[in-house]
Formats: sequence, C-alpha cells, structure tokens
Amino acid sequence: MAGRSLAITLFRLAVAVACSAPAAWLVVAWHRGTLGANPPEAVVLFTGQTGLILLLATIALGPAFRLSGWPGFMAVRRQLGLWALFWLLGHMLAWMGLDQYWEWYWIGQEIRDLPYVRYGLIGLVLLVPLALTSFRAAEAAMGRRAWQWLHRLVYVAAALGVVHQWMIARWDYSEAMLAAGVLAALIVFRLACALIDRR
Repeated sequence: MAGRSLAITLFRLAVAVACSAPAAWLVVAWHRGTLGANPPEAVVLFTGQTGLILLLATIALGPAFRLSGWPGFMAVRRQLGLWALFWLLGHMLAWMGLDQYWEWYWIGQEIRDLPYVRYGLIGLVLLVPLALTSFRAAEAAMGRRAWQWLHRLVYVAAALGVVHQWMIARWDYSEAMLAAGVLAALIVFRLACALIDRR
C-alpha cells in the first residue's frame, strides 16, 4: 500500500513537471528570440496545441485506468484537466493580447466573422463548469449520475478543439488528423465500455 501511494505521488509530480515545463521553455524561447519569424503567432499556436494535447490526455486517463486497473491514472485526472484548461486559457489570452492587441472591437469582429474562433471559444467555455465541479464535494452535491452527464461535455469540448485546429491549419493537416483520430478512438472505446457494462 505504501509503495502504491508513493508511486501515485511521484506520478502526480511527474504530471506537474510535464505540464509546466513547456511554459518555462516558451518563456526562454521568447526572450532568446528563437520562436521564428512571427513569435506572437508561435505562442498562440503552441499554447493551443499544448492545451488540446493535455485535454485528450485527460480523456485518455479513463481508458488507461480501465485497461490497467492502476488508480494513479484516475488520481491525476483532475490535475491534468486543470492543466489543460490553464493552457487553453493561455491560448485565448495570447490570441487576444498578442494577435489582437486587446482591441475589443476587433476581438468581437473576429468572433462574429470567423467560425473557428467561435468553435474554440465555445469549447473553452464548456470546460469551465467541468473545472468548477471537478471536486469531490461538487460530485457529492450534484449526485453521481448528474455529475457524470455534465462531465461528458469534455468530449464535445475536445471535438470543438479538433475542429478549431483543423480549420486553422493552412496546409499541413497531419496534427489535426492525429488529434481527430485519437479523439475518435477514445469515443469508440467509451461507447464500447458503456455497451459492455450495460450487458
């Protein structure tokens, strides 16, 4: 028991390091001027890609636990989900500040005119209630069934994120296709598990 508890603690620490290390790299790269010809655009893209990867990784923790039975995967699910939200919020703020220069008129215009901006924004908004109810107290207050139904919105948010990524791809769709494939596999796994459990 003590060994398993230590392993979970170390796993939590590894997740924290893995999720925060890209931020340190981004700060260093910005100050060294190694982000390419358009550093603001690079920051916006990097934060969005990192957030989507972490969101998909959060969803994948459920299947990982089901296949392995190791409780460490579930122990870090809330932590990883909050890190995904952190990076996606950073993506939105980088877009608003570095790309739109906090010009609220143009920000509103982009939201109205560009579907991919709306998809990304809706996906981000859907994650907020999930983060606010990620605590055990919230689950107990809502009831297990209602809580589970609410948190299935993570699949909708991830799908919107994948569509957002696809629409902003200019010529290389490989990352968007990979993200779509991973999400599709996770959804199929979820549906298969639900069917097995029901039978």
